[in-house]
Amino acid sequence: MLLGLLDDKDKAILELLLQDSRASTKSISERLSIPRVTVHDRIKRLQDKGIIEKFTLKLSHEKLGMPLHGFILANCVGDRAKSDRRSVAKEISKLPFIVGCHIITGQWDFIIEVVAKEMDSLGDSILDDLSKIEGIGQTQTMITFYSFPGAAFGYVE
Repeated sequence: MLLGLLDDKDKAILELLLQDSRASTKSISERLSIPRVTVHDRIKRLQDKGIIEKFTLKLSHEKLGMPLHGFILANCVGDRAKSDRRSVAKEISKLPFIVGCHIITGQWDFIIEVVAKEMDSLGDSILDDLSKIEGIGQTQTMITFYSFPGAAFGYVE
């Protein structure tokens, strides 16, 4: 399920941490029948190697009053070779309705993940905030109906 050159014990530890990043080394040790010190050392090694970047939590945008979820494709205005897309992406990322902004290849310059309370508030945010960022040109908004995590890093439930 997990990619890379990890052994079965590391994969098993990571799969449990993906399910619950707050799992204790003791509980992981008991579930996998691996000594607690071994679990601790392996997690530390995975952190030192940069495989585990940080422990985090996932917020429910629905329960926080932002049930509308979507993506916006956007282009920079002007000559793509001369525009600083990194600076534009950083400005986009500062907006409160933005989950993430990625510089991409192909016809579009950015794919932007967004959440909102409702369609009107997303529309206002795009018209009043996003479109006023210097460098933003054409946009195309897509709303998601359902989201399913992928298997690449063990996120399948």
